[in-house]
Amino acid sequence: MPSTTPIARADAGAFGTAAAAASACALGIRRNLANWPVLMGRALFYLVAMLVLSALWDKVAAQRLPGTLAHLLPPDGLTLYIGVTEWIALSIAAIHLRLEDDIRFGMLEPHLLRPKPYLVQKFAEAMGDSLGRLIGIGAAALVALALSGRALPPAVAFVYIAILGVFGTAVGMLMMTLVGLSAFWVRRVLPPYLIMQKALFLLGGLFAPISLYPAWFYHAAVVTPFAATLFLAGDQAIAPSLAGFARGLIAQGVWIAVLSGLVALVWRGGLRKVLREGV
Repeated sequence: MPSTTPIARADAGAFGTAAAAASACALGIRRNLANWPVLMGRALFYLVAMLVLSALWDKVAAQRLPGTLAHLLPPDGLTLYIGVTEWIALSIAAIHLRLEDDIRFGMLEPHLLRPKPYLVQKFAEAMGDSLGRLIGIGAAALVALALSGRALPPAVAFVYIAILGVFGTAVGMLMMTLVGLSAFWVRRVLPPYLIMQKALFLLGGLFAPISLYPAWFYHAAVVTPFAATLFLAGDQAIAPSLAGFARGLIAQGVWIAVLSGLVALVWRGGLRKVLREGV
């Protein structure tokens, strides 16, 4: 049919896939912002969590404990760091649960017959959800920071944090995608999710910078994708610098490439299993 041939060619090409993914991402952003009551609830939870955590870490930082690196922290630096890491952690969409449902309940097969790649569409849509959350929670964080009277980092730090925060969220989303794809083998993704979550807490430095760890542990943690998700963006709230920003961007780019390749391999392995053994 001559009238459909150009569309089919566009769908089959990389440009068509990228355009469809961009549309799915935009849909995720609009849906998240349109569902503003839920987004406000998430932002309120963020503010309550920050109220508790900032009170705790203000007490700890004020003690300037001997034998620690607490004396090197700038005023309010620790609270700002935690604000950034919580902002990213709460913005990562639960793509692992969506993948688990589709794989466990046999809803994957109909999607495989469609011209758009299933996994790319799912990831792009979930990334749109995450970007919507980054916008909503980030706006709440900036308002709260302005009202708190705390010392602000340099203006350029906000640019560094915003860019590293988006790419850090992408790294986190790829790890959650791997967790979701584990449903091909383990059916329920809760155990691998809990392992991934705890590693993110510890190696990503959710509640305290990994630079406060012993040197050997810091060097082991900073090269992981968990640090690329949270720590590299949060560190710019404490010690913003162009060199640190560039290192963070390179590390995140490397991990996005590595994890994307790993996701593709796991996806193909899972599909082979489904085609061979069924759901």
